[in-house]
Formats: sequence, structure tokens, C-alpha cells
Amino acid sequence: MKLNFKKWFFILAITGIITLLLIWTFNYMTDPFGTFGDKWMNMHGYNMTMNPRIAKIGYLDRFNKNYNSYIIGGSKCSSIDPEKLNDYYGGNTSFYSMLMYGGDFYDYEKTLHYLVENYEVDNIIIHKSMHEISHYHEIKDEINNELHGKVLEENELKFNFKFLTLNTRYGLDKIESYFKRNYDKRVDNDFIPETGVYDKSLRDREELGTEEEFIEKYPEFKMELSKMDSSGAEENLKALKRMKEYCDSRDIDFQFVVAPTYHKEMDRYEEEGVEKFLTEASEIIGFWDFSGYNSLSEDARNFYDAMHYRNSLGELMLARIFEDNSIEVPDDFGKYRKSGEIIND
Repeated sequence: MKLNFKKWFFILAITGIITLLLIWTFNYMTDPFGTFGDKWMNMHGYNMTMNPRIAKIGYLDRFNKNYNSYIIGGSKCSSIDPEKLNDYYGGNTSFYSMLMYGGDFYDYEKTLHYLVENYEVDNIIIHKSMHEISHYHEIKDEINNELHGKVLEENELKFNFKFLTLNTRYGLDKIESYFKRNYDKRVDNDFIPETGVYDKSLRDREELGTEEEFIEKYPEFKMELSKMDSSGAEENLKALKRMKEYCDSRDIDFQFVVAPTYHKEMDRYEEEGVEKFLTEASEIIGFWDFSGYNSLSEDARNFYDAMHYRNSLGELMLARIFEDNSIEVPDDFGKYRKSGEIIND
């Protein structure tokens, strides 16, 4: 007996609805970007590797009671160890790193607002790499670089729908990674989810040798990097001022720090534009500046690559900031800038 059109349409509609529900359920349960807090697989390091901007919000919505302080910045700020910050700050301080891929001051400000408005926050550190000086609110369409819809205050249903209807290959890849971890816990897992930083344990154990041996092993450190301008400086400064005023009005301790920079990366920026930015920033807030040329920035062994300084430099930064005399810090590493001047050059 032939089915009439209405029956065919009904069967097709029911099949489509069931298929859609299955895809939604699959994507919710695998949660490959940690959008929904990854309540089933709990592979938070994997999620953060996929997109730390989204995954960390999903993670903190579940576990924010464990933290009351945050360091916000691009990927370089991973080398500031939250646990060492806890030791230096003392008391019940508990830091979490909100490092994100290629972040800028627009991302940092939006993230700051979400943290303060949704969690308990006592301390904020904004970590500036040098690259932000060239842009502000850079639009990136890649799913790995999106901010969470909650941070952007987007329509929650619309944002969630996007991640519920993802291509199922994302979830399948995560399941594959889950089983691979029976043999290697680090597969597709670059993060330590409890602190939010990269897991650099393998890189930190490598023998560095002499500088010449290191450069020979990693010849990319000899490459010249493309030039960058200072076109984002003005908007960065406005955002820095807004963030400070926002935190001050809520009795949140607000600090700003500028990261160490490999000398080949420093070469790509306009010296005049950099100095102008740093001087004007110091009129907004006093801060430690570890950028520029110094004995450590000239040695490639202090960096994982031309854009990221090692955890060992992060330890030296904290020792300088907190006057930890148990750690020897080169005299030319770190300047305190305030009110347009360098205080301890």
C-alpha cells in the first residue's frame, strides 16, 4: 500500500526531529569546547586546549568557589604560576589564570566584567604581552578564539544552539582522545585545568645547553619577525583606565604587569610607540615592566619560542615584584613605572 504525501511528510519530520535531538544530546554530553561545563566527560584540559576562552567559563561556573583572584592575559601569562602568586599574596588568596589565545584588551575587559559580576573576586592582575599594542577588539571567526556568549552577554539560547548543533566530528575527536589517554595522559591536553596554565613540565625538564647549542637546536629563534605598529595603543589605554576604575569602585585590588619579550620580538615594534604607551599607562597605574632589551631577553634559552617566555622567567618576575631576596634576579630585569617615570632604573 502506498503512503500518501502527508504520511511521508510526517515520517520525514519525525525522523528529522529525532536526528536533531540525538545530535543535541551527543554534543551536550561530549561538550568538546566545555561550553556547558563538561559534566559528563570532565576533560577540562582538552576543552581548554580547544578554546580556553569558552572552556574556562564553563569550568569556573562549576568550580569558582575554589578561587577568589584572577590573572587575565594572552598565552604568555601562563608563565605566571597562580600557586606562587597565592604564596606571595598570602592569606586565603587563590588565583586562577584566564590566559587565552591571542587575547587583546577588549577580551580582557569583557572577561573581567564577567568574573566580577558572577564570582567572588578580591584581586585582578592584567598581564600585557607586547603584541596587544597593535590591535584592539580584533575579530576572529575561528571557533577556537571565540569568547563565551555569557562574557559577551549574547542571547544564551542562540549561543548554546550553535554548540548543540556542532559538527559531530568535534565530539568524536574528543571521544577518541579519551581512549588515547589510557596510554598517554597528555594527548590533546595542553592545560592544567585546576590553575588554568599550560602544562610545560616536559619543556621545563629539557637540557638547554649553551646558547649556541640551543639556537642550533631551535633555529627559529634566529628568524626576523614581521613588523607591527602601535595602532591599538590608544584603545588599550582607555580599556586599562576603565578596568582600573571598575575594580577600584568595587574595592578589588587591581594590578598591571608587562611581560618579558624576546629581543627578536621587541625588534618588530616601533620603539617610540612602545615607550609612549608605557609612559601613558604609568600615568593610569604604577606597574612593573619586564619588556625591552636586557640580559635575559637576549638569551633564547629563557623562552619556549620567540613569543613565549619560560616559567623560570615568571618566577624571576614574581621575585622582583615581591622583593624575594632568596631568588637572585639580574639588576636589569624589571622596571617600576609610575606617573610617567621609571622609578628604579
